Amino acid sequence: MEQTAFICFAVSAFFAGFSLPLGRVMLAATLLMFVVDRVRRRAVVKLAPSGWLYLAFLAWAVGVTVYGVDPYRGVPCLTKLFWFAGVLAGGWLVTTSDRLATVLGAYTIGTSLVALRTLAMAPWQAWKTLHAGLQPDFMTALVNTGSMSDSQRCMVGLILALGFIMAVRRLGGRAAWWWVVAGLAGLALALSFKRGAWFATVAVLAVLLAVRGGWKAWLGLAAALVVLLSLPPMQHRLQALADEFDAGRGGRMTMWTKVAPALVREHPWCGVGYRSLTNEDFRRIAPEIEPDRDHLHSNVVEMVVSTGWIGFALYLAWMGAALLEAVGLVRRTRRSAGAEGMLSLVLLLGFCALLLNGLVEYNFGDAKLVLVYGLLMGCAAGLRNDGRLMLKG
Repeated sequence: MEQTAFICFAVSAFFAGFSLPLGRVMLAATLLMFVVDRVRRRAVVKLAPSGWLYLAFLAWAVGVTVYGVDPYRGVPCLTKLFWFAGVLAGGWLVTTSDRLATVLGAYTIGTSLVALRTLAMAPWQAWKTLHAGLQPDFMTALVNTGSMSDSQRCMVGLILALGFIMAVRRLGGRAAWWWVVAGLAGLALALSFKRGAWFATVAVLAVLLAVRGGWKAWLGLAAALVVLLSLPPMQHRLQALADEFDAGRGGRMTMWTKVAPALVREHPWCGVGYRSLTNEDFRRIAPEIEPDRDHLHSNVVEMVVSTGWIGFALYLAWMGAALLEAVGLVRRTRRSAGAEGMLSLVLLLGFCALLLNGLVEYNFGDAKLVLVYGLLMGCAAGLRNDGRLMLKG
């Protein structure tokens, strides 16, 4: 049954690349089978530090939300936090390098499907909204079809695909399939027009090439950036970045400099509760806030406001522990002659890309990306002890 539970986890990773409901169903099946297996064997399960800190953060978030400013709004949203349980499932099941490759490969292939959907549907949806008179021009319509969730799914998929390319070539194999997957993810990421995902991707790819790339890889990255930056839509999106730093426009800077400080002063230690705020709450402090905004576009700012300074400390400890587990895995496998070293590195970089983008996007609260967070943290947690099984009994 433990083997079946791992298969379910790998299938969950595949679905996490493009389908939230199916990814959740298979993750639930994974947890159920594993628990049944442990009970039947009367085995004790050990958790990684990231697993314990996840449970601590979850307990705190539940408490402050139940007693927060609007429990009727916040409590139903708490179920989203339960799907970070991938950090537990992966910590229990991803115990060998072969399992790591299986899970990461399944997710990466899954992102090729969401990339295909983006490339096929985004222009069609933009055309429909333009002809319905809802957008002024096609380019604006295309930009507005971009999905923050799918762009970051493709961001992680691209990073992992490049890792598989380097690993396969290092072993003397042919990586044609992984080039296709990387190309689809890269094109879909570009077409999403999400600047935070662009910057995070470029940053971690620069690290990847600095560590493992040669001059040809650097040349390829530079050529890709030149081509993309020469396109008018890309230039328009980058030029519009200046608007985000205007605190009077009701965007991110208004939220970070006016709304968040006021809410933290009102609820410093325990916060307002998870997902317990409305746009009206924001506009009470800053009437210029954009309509329909009910989160603060930053994991860091949102955690302080939602769960207070105590919850923020737990969040930092949790992310820090997961990051250290991923770094430790890279250090242990860096001299490996197989694929383990490269896959460990891109696992770390994929997680770092999510954290970087989370500075300017609230991707911690995105249900689709919750599965990706749990998947990456779980893989690092499972192999934290040189790949040895962390079960006793």
